[in-house]
Amino acid sequence: MHNICTVILAAGKGTRMKSKRPKVMHEILGFPLIYYTIKLARKVSNSIVVVIGYGKEHINTYLDKFELTKVVQEPQLGTGHALLQTRDVLESTDATDAIILPGDMPLIKNESIGGLLDVYQDTGSNMGILTAVLQNPYGYGRIIRDEDGHVTSIVEELDATPDQKRISEINTGVYIIKRDFLLDALPRLSAKNAKGEFYLTDIVGMTKHAISFNVASPDEAYGINSRRQLSHAATIMQQRINDNFMDDGITIIAPKVTWISPTATIACDVEIWPNVHILGVTKIEHGVKIMPGVWITDSNIGRGSIIGNNSVIENSAIKSGSIIEPYSYINPACPRGRHNQG
Repeated sequence: MHNICTVILAAGKGTRMKSKRPKVMHEILGFPLIYYTIKLARKVSNSIVVVIGYGKEHINTYLDKFELTKVVQEPQLGTGHALLQTRDVLESTDATDAIILPGDMPLIKNESIGGLLDVYQDTGSNMGILTAVLQNPYGYGRIIRDEDGHVTSIVEELDATPDQKRISEINTGVYIIKRDFLLDALPRLSAKNAKGEFYLTDIVGMTKHAISFNVASPDEAYGINSRRQLSHAATIMQQRINDNFMDDGITIIAPKVTWISPTATIACDVEIWPNVHILGVTKIEHGVKIMPGVWITDSNIGRGSIIGNNSVIENSAIKSGSIIEPYSYINPACPRGRHNQG
């Protein structure tokens, strides 16, 4: 049985976000990007290390909610340099392997990590790489294989030849690596490349060959570098969550304009009308009807209740069979409530 430590790379600034907040603290459905990566890491590993850097004062408080170790990368000189900052932590653990996850890729599925782990364990390779095939691979590192199909190197966009740029299989930035091999390889990295950074991808050339596993959907490879990409990823996440709820017996009248938190629980035969937000740790019991324009956060809605249109319910428990009038505002912090007339 492998003892796995996951390293999450979360030190980058995210210049194209044009924000004072670190990129990984921008939110999808009410949770920062790094929440999704930590959630995945907790499923697949025994311990977690997060590399922080730019805006670390914004990330520290949030990370304190989780059982993990933080290390600081300053300055930020590439992914290989980020891993070098974790060397002392990795040496002190009894982990046999390290999974590397970008902190800005919230769409990676547990099944893909499981598939990569299976292939990695079956082959006994030093390194496994999660790959994807994209119609437009611009900006991603390309996977270079030998005639036997083994991965021999990863070439970054700026360093790729015209022929290599035509390769559609890309590196997602997700790896599993034998800990001892990683610790031996990291000091041998060089910054002799177009960006003058230490690329983690260069360690592929230090092993005989690396194995790979291709994601089922290219959406999983989607990294967040701009507000547009954040919006696109949120749309994909929204669709995944809504599809799962509909498969479980919930009616969502207009899924494209319904937003449900990944931590919400909803019983069967609930009916959700358009422009509804169900956020935070919210529980909706059987047979509830939620009318258009409702906003519910961190609340429990009792069985068979009807929530009138354009109501706001926050941090509240609604008894079973309740009928909430339209335009109601319910929050224990405002005990008298508020009823706005449209």
